[in-house]
Amino acid sequence: MRTRRKSAFGNALRDHGIAGAWGFAEATFFFVVPDVWTSWVGLRRPKRALGTTVSALGGAMAGGAVTYWWARKVAANTSRKALVKVPAITDAMISEVEQEIAESGAASLLRGPTRGIPYKLYARAAGLQRTPLVTFLAWSVPGRMIRFVVVTAAVSGIAAMGRRRLPGISERSISTVFWICWGAFYAVFIPLKSRRRSSSAQQSAGTSY
Repeated sequence: MRTRRKSAFGNALRDHGIAGAWGFAEATFFFVVPDVWTSWVGLRRPKRALGTTVSALGGAMAGGAVTYWWARKVAANTSRKALVKVPAITDAMISEVEQEIAESGAASLLRGPTRGIPYKLYARAAGLQRTPLVTFLAWSVPGRMIRFVVVTAAVSGIAAMGRRRLPGISERSISTVFWICWGAFYAVFIPLKSRRRSSSAQQSAGTSY
């Protein structure tokens, strides 16, 4: 019994640790969202998965604070050039976020998840424009947590429904479908954003003549 408890505690600690580290990484220069991990946990342990969204949030806020301070310390063009190298981030997207922060402040964080705009861009813009860090972090809570919870709960619910409707389905099959779906998402999302990047670059080149 004690061995099982230690094993369960160790697994939970691992799941939360990965969620926090993933949230931090995605708020800096990593491009895959922590929802991938929290929803993966949700395939088999929905309650724990919802808990890992809090860990992902904590990591994201820590990473966001790092990106915020980095943007304050380096030249605007330096941070822009660094972030535009991240997959699915475009120069036009960075400019759009800068304008949103200038017009609506940190509250514009709520719009990001609905349009696939990375949190790190809001952190950069907030730091660049000297938005109070406390304000930025306060808006980060709903700006990050809503999507984390919705995606994680949705995947957990779909997996549970699949087990009920298809009693004979194996866990391996469920895992395979899970990874195919996330893989397909990024296979479409990254090239789509890249095409928009190329289109924006061509338009900018055209207007410069």
